[in-house]
Amino acid sequence: MISDSFSTDLSSLLKTSAFVEPSGTTKIFKDECLYCYNNPQSHDGLFISFADYHSVCRKHLSSYVEKTNNKLFLQLETKKIAREQNSHTGEPSNKISKLTIQDEPFFDFDDAYHIIIYPDLETRQSVCDELDEKVRAVAKHIASCTSAERLTTLSSSNNAWDADIKLITKHANLEQLPNGKKLEHSGWMCEEEGCGLTENLWLCLTDGAVRCGRSQFISEGQKSAGNGHMKEYCQRTGYPLVVKLGTICAQLDAADVYSYDEDDAVIDPNLDKHLAHFGLDCTKMQKTAKSTMELELDMNEKWEYQKCQEDGVSLTPIYGPGYTGLINTGSSCYMNSVHTDFNCQMAKVFSSMMSGDYSQEDENSQRGIKPLQFKRVAAGNHPEFSTAKQQDVEEYIRFLIERISNMNPEDVEDPTNKLRFEMWNRFEDLASHNVRYTHNEELILRLQIPQNILEVLANKTEFSAESRVSIDMKMSLGAAFGAQFVEGYKSPITGEAKGATNKIQFKSFPDYLFVQVQKFAYSSNGQMKKLDIDFDVLEELDLTAYRGSGKAADEECLPEDVPTEAAFVMPENLKAVAEQLMAMGFGKDACYRASFEANGNLETASNWLMEHLDDPHLNDEFTGPKKGAAVNEADEATVAMIVELGFTSHQAKFALNRHPDPTQAIDWLFNHIEDVPPEVVEGPKNVEKKNGRVYVDGPGNYKLIGMISHMGSRPDSGHYVAHILKDDKWVLFNDEKVALSQDPPKKLAYIYIYKRV
Repeated sequence: MISDSFSTDLSSLLKTSAFVEPSGTTKIFKDECLYCYNNPQSHDGLFISFADYHSVCRKHLSSYVEKTNNKLFLQLETKKIAREQNSHTGEPSNKISKLTIQDEPFFDFDDAYHIIIYPDLETRQSVCDELDEKVRAVAKHIASCTSAERLTTLSSSNNAWDADIKLITKHANLEQLPNGKKLEHSGWMCEEEGCGLTENLWLCLTDGAVRCGRSQFISEGQKSAGNGHMKEYCQRTGYPLVVKLGTICAQLDAADVYSYDEDDAVIDPNLDKHLAHFGLDCTKMQKTAKSTMELELDMNEKWEYQKCQEDGVSLTPIYGPGYTGLINTGSSCYMNSVHTDFNCQMAKVFSSMMSGDYSQEDENSQRGIKPLQFKRVAAGNHPEFSTAKQQDVEEYIRFLIERISNMNPEDVEDPTNKLRFEMWNRFEDLASHNVRYTHNEELILRLQIPQNILEVLANKTEFSAESRVSIDMKMSLGAAFGAQFVEGYKSPITGEAKGATNKIQFKSFPDYLFVQVQKFAYSSNGQMKKLDIDFDVLEELDLTAYRGSGKAADEECLPEDVPTEAAFVMPENLKAVAEQLMAMGFGKDACYRASFEANGNLETASNWLMEHLDDPHLNDEFTGPKKGAAVNEADEATVAMIVELGFTSHQAKFALNRHPDPTQAIDWLFNHIEDVPPEVVEGPKNVEKKNGRVYVDGPGNYKLIGMISHMGSRPDSGHYVAHILKDDKWVLFNDEKVALSQDPPKKLAYIYIYKRV
C-alpha cells in the first residue's frame, strides 16, 4: 500500500530532473558506490539514482544529494544465502566443472529493491503494481539489466584468465601425403626401431608417422618418458607440424600442436581435417595426457608459485587499515601488485585501501576491493592495459606513474617527484680522452645479468631447482655502473678509431627507488624465456659510490654534433653502437633506430631491438627525427586519440613527429615520456607551460621495504604477488588475500622497492 504523502512526493519528483528515463545506451552503475567500494551486500546496500544511474552507499548518500540535488533512488540490497548441497553426492549443486570467473560459487544471492525518497530513508516502497508505471518500468529495467561494470568486462576481446596467446600456424593448409595410412584411436607405439614407448607420443601431420617426444622434468628429480624421436624425424624429413596424440579430444583447442620450423606451440584451425586424413575422429578420442605447456607449468610455475605465495605454509590472515587486498578483475594481478575522473578514482582506491573498512575478519572470506572503475579510468583507451590480458608489471608501474603525473593539478606538488631520479651518461673518447656528459630521467633502476651468464640461462632447455643460478646484487650493480666499451668509435679529435666507453652514474637519489632485476631474455632462436635465477638482494643498499658529479675541472669536452637542416647526421657515438649491433646480424636501419632510441647505450639498444623484432617498420629507412613545423602538421584525429590516453597535445605531436605510426608513437611515449621537452608558449618571454621537473635528492642509503614477484614463463602471463614490509613484518598481498609472511621470497622477486634511510 502506497501512502498518500509518498505518492505526492513521488509525483513532484517525476516532474523534475530527479527522474530521467534511461535510453537503450544508458549505463547503470549498480555494483559499487561511486565514492568507495561498498556494494549491494554492504549494510543498507546501494542507492541508485534515477537521475544519472550512479550508485552511492548510505555513508555517502547525503554528500551526493548535496552536490546533485537528486533525491529519488532505487535501493538495492543483496543478501548472501548458503546454497544447499546435493543430497546424493554431498557436493554443492553448482560444482565448478571448468575454470571460469564466478563469484562465491557456494552461495545464492537474494536481491531486494525499494523506492526511496531522500531524506526519509525509513519509508521504503516496494516495486509493486500500484507504483507509477514509468517508475515501475525503470526499476524493473535496473533490476534486470547488466551493470556498466560487467559490460566493460564482457566487452574485452580476451578471456580474463588468458596467459600466453598461441598464434595460428602458417601450415594451416598443410599438404598431406596420400600414403593411405590409417591409425587406431588408441594403442599407439613409437615407430622408431627399438624404442617401443607407449606414452608421450606425437603424430606427424604430413605423413602420419608416430614418434615419441622429448623427455622433460615433471617434478623434482623426475622426468617424463621420451627419447626425442619425433624431433629427430622432423629434422630429417623437414615435415613441420605435429600433434601430441594423448591431448586430442572433442575440444580441439586443448590439443597440443607444435610447429618445428616456427619453433612454437601453435593453433591448427584445420586440425580436424588433418586428423581425418589418417582416419582419426576427434569426437571418439579422450584426453589422456598433459600438453607440454601443462607439464612445464606443473614443474616450473608450481615451484615458483609455492615459493612466492608461500604455498604449503599456514599463513595468518591480517586485517585492518593498510591490509586491504585487491580482488582480481581478470588478469589484473600486475595492477594489484602495484597499486569518472582519474584523481577521484585514485583517491577512492587509496583511501579505501587504508581505511580498513574492507579488511575485516569475516566468517566467509577476506573481502578486499574490486577496482573495476579505477582500471577503466586509469587505462583509458590504452591498447594493452584496457584489456583483460596479463601485462608486464614494470611497464604498468611506468604507465601509472606517468598517468598520476600528467593528471596532477599544476598548483599541487607532483607526488611522483619522490620516485624520479636523474642519471649521468659519461661518454669518453679513448683516443683523446675527451668526454661528453648527458643526463636523462629514470623511474626504475634496471639491473642486468652479466652477459656470459645470460647467454647460458637464455638457452637452457630444462628446469630444475638445483640448476638455478645465484646472482649477487653487488655483481649486478658493478656490471650496471661499469664502463661499457663502444667498439669502432672514431675520435673527432685525433681521427683514430680506438673506441670509446659509456658509463652511467646517479645524478640524484630519489626518496623511493624501484629496482628491476632482469628476469627475462631472448634465446638464440628469438624466443623470450624466463631466467632461472636466485637474486641475492641486499636489504640495506648503499649506492653512494655510484653517484656522479658531472664534468671534472680537468676534463675536456668533445665537440657538439653540428645540427643541420638538410639531413639528420647520426652522432658518431650512436653510430658506433649501431655498428656493433649490425655485427650481430641485424639490419642497418634497425640498428641505427635502436641506438638512437637508447641514446648510445649498447645494452639498452640491444634490449630495445629484441623487444621490437615484430615491428613491421623496424627496417624502414632511418632518417632520424623530423624537424620544425612537422610537429604541428600531425593528424588532429590521431593527436586526439593519444590525448585520450592521458598525454598532452604537445606530447602527442612530439611523439608523432618522431614516429608517424600512431602505435609506435604511443609505445615511445610510454617508455620515453621524460624525453619530451617542456612546451614553450610564445610571448614577450619564453615561459615554460609547466614548472620544470623537480628532483628530490639526498643520501644514497636505502632499506628494502617491498617487492613484486612473478610466477610464470613470460612477464605478460602468469601471476604477480606483492610482499610489503609493514611495522617490521613482511605481509603478503596476493590479490584480495592478505596475510603475514613467514618466508618472503626475496631471491625470486622481479621488482624491489627501497626507501631512503
